[in-house]
Amino acid sequence: MKVLILFCVFALAFADPEPGSPSSSASKPSDKPQSFQHQSSLKESANQHLDAKKDSSEAAAEAASAEEYRQLNADEVKQLLLKVVDENIDKDKDGSITADELKEWLKILQEKVIQDNVNRQWAYYHPETEEVLSWEGYYPEKKQVVSWERYLNYTYPDEALKEGEPATPELKEVKDMIRRAERRWKNADVDGDGSLSKEEFRDFIHPEESQRAGGVAVIEAMEDMDKDKNNEVSLEEYMAHLNKVSGEEKEDPNWASAQQGHFTNFLDKDKDGSLNEAEMREWVVPTYDRSEAEAWRLISIADQDQDTKLTRKDIEDYHEYFLTLLPPEYWVQDDPTESSRHDEF
Repeated sequence: MKVLILFCVFALAFADPEPGSPSSSASKPSDKPQSFQHQSSLKESANQHLDAKKDSSEAAAEAASAEEYRQLNADEVKQLLLKVVDENIDKDKDGSITADELKEWLKILQEKVIQDNVNRQWAYYHPETEEVLSWEGYYPEKKQVVSWERYLNYTYPDEALKEGEPATPELKEVKDMIRRAERRWKNADVDGDGSLSKEEFRDFIHPEESQRAGGVAVIEAMEDMDKDKNNEVSLEEYMAHLNKVSGEEKEDPNWASAQQGHFTNFLDKDKDGSLNEAEMREWVVPTYDRSEAEAWRLISIADQDQDTKLTRKDIEDYHEYFLTLLPPEYWVQDDPTESSRHDEF
């Protein structure tokens, strides 16, 4: 069965919240798959692609995968959060959670989400083993790779791979996806041999996580958001994009003003009312430590005694803001084991 890979930027699905402002993001895990299963008709696939631009790099979760997620009630969330705090976050067992402890746990979760996604997609393409000469030139090394041709044939419907003008708008949409995929593939292909090693494949799937490969994610973001094609993203274009990709959190009466404030106060560095390429890059592929920023944001929300640390009570009282501390497997229905996950992402 073929699948279509979505190329929505993880960082764009939900704008980085304004430091110190509560985030109202919701009740599902942050490892939303970046791909969806190919349907029986091309039209269904293209329509699903259009809908699925709400793909999250909150990492987050209305997935087009076949996994089912369970909703946790408040008591379950509190119990699981305290379990995570005790077992994984409070390393020195002093009853307080520091920004460093939060940061380290958030980094672990983010890496797990990304690597699990890469592992599943890598396995789907059944990589081939190739022999390459070592630097010394005497001893061939074996490495697993996925070729561009294999990726195309496993991913896209045959109709989309034929030469010529697309016959339908849906087919044009898929051909545009292939164009973007090829650009992203070449960007990840460090040695230029047309095939990707697993390390290169990671940059293909998650360019936003790589300073080297991140430029293509910025280009894609500009293409998606810059509707008037003036090489800048205005506040109106920014808000239109967020409205398109965001979920229930946008129903919060304070949501729009918070996002507008974030644009004006933090993203628009030169205060000219729009985001240029450099400003977009700092948003999509930031040079600052996202995990550290999120750790301090959480502390700013829940630190009731203002000592720059969190207690178990702080986390219980503000549990709805700490859902991102729960590992993805806590949300999987019934059997949260790898064997319960579907190979096609």
